Amino acid sequence: MANTLTDPPFAANPPVKLNVNAKILGLVLAILAVIGAVFIGLLEGLISVFAFAGGFQLIWGLGVIVGLIAYILAAIGGFQMYNLNRDGKRLVIYGIALGLLGALISLIGNIVAYSGIYALGYSAAGAIVGFIFALIIYGILYYLVVISRFPGEAPVAPSYGGGYGGTPPPPPPSV
Repeated sequence: MANTLTDPPFAANPPVKLNVNAKILGLVLAILAVIGAVFIGLLEGLISVFAFAGGFQLIWGLGVIVGLIAYILAAIGGFQMYNLNRDGKRLVIYGIALGLLGALISLIGNIVAYSGIYALGYSAAGAIVGFIFALIIYGILYYLVVISRFPGEAPVAPSYGGGYGGTPPPPPPSV
């Protein structure tokens, strides 16, 4: 039985037909994931250390760790996609799912950590909007990874996928 997360029913006939090269998408995702892993490791890791020192909840730090693991998993999968390894798509999809889970855990941790200061006017609206934004980004990336095709596979859309157009017209008949 196929895994529904890595091989959804819409993969064969997606609603929005885009010809996405899996090799190029893998390279872009790998570079972005490495940059994200560095920033989440440095900035959010430092913020989490300060949060633990201040007595905030463990849930927020757990969300940061899950997000860091997701970025590393997506980077490995992206580089595998760039090297034309089809298992890289699976790793990227799992990284996206784990990243969404990490964002949800961080949201819950943020709400729990600051729940004691709601009386002072704090609202979790910013954290909720950030999670919704992350949900949209992860959804778009998931869709692009699922519909992407490696070189040699049949394209999703029958038309030429990019550049300056299709093949050049045939030469005029000779007289």
